[in-house]
Amino acid sequence: MAMLQDIAEYLIAHPVILGCIGVFFLLAFVGAWYVISHHLGNLLTTLLCAAGFASGVLVLYRGYTEGMRDLMAVGAFLMVIFPIIYQQGLKVAKIAFGDASATAKGHAKRAGV
Repeated sequence: MAMLQDIAEYLIAHPVILGCIGVFFLLAFVGAWYVISHHLGNLLTTLLCAAGFASGVLVLYRGYTEGMRDLMAVGAFLMVIFPIIYQQGLKVAKIAFGDASATAKGHAKRAGV
């Protein structure tokens, strides 16, 4: 408790440092808001697909060490399917944000994306 009081007294005595800390937190908040509001879908797709691929590696390793062919097959399947899901998610995001060609947009519109 005494340390917090010392820090508060120091910041009150040095308003420039307090202002710099305030500006830092303001910019950090604005940056976090921008990333979350504009790129949340891509971030979630990346994290989920990376986790799925890592679980595939783990299942494949576990199946190999235990000599279980079914686990090896499941692990290999996960290691193949999650990069495909990731690529498809990026294509859909590219179409949704307007970075794709007119043909891709037409196909997406007919597909209901």
